[in-house]
Amino acid sequence: MQCYPIEVEQQMGGGRKAALATIAGLDEAFLSVIAKHTAGSPMDETVKWTNLTRHEIARLLNAKGINVSVTVVDQLLEKHNYRKRKAQKRLATGGHPQRNEQFENIEQLKTQYQGVGNPVLSMDTKKES
Repeated sequence: MQCYPIEVEQQMGGGRKAALATIAGLDEAFLSVIAKHTAGSPMDETVKWTNLTRHEIARLLNAKGINVSVTVVDQLLEKHNYRKRKAQKRLATGGHPQRNEQFENIEQLKTQYQGVGNPVLSMDTKKES
């Protein structure tokens, strides 16, 4: 008896399609859910994160009628370039001998400008290296 190899054609596209490809309006709903909960790095415009947990995002999407799991939320976060953000504990690095002097100078200038009717705008301009 002689055996001949059987060629089996593999069909592409078998299995269930990904939720990202099948749920209509998923991206728009995701972006609207996290719009008010998004922050970013002032140093790098490509870095962004949200203060919502994966479970909270899934719950908010479910409230909009889109039932997704936290796995799909992970995929959405990755697709839209969101990063996980961890709380960082830092030790104080010590004070500068002229620290109080700079604040006294700012206060004196602020009082002077306001005294002649000019507006004063305060900005935090810390930069981490």
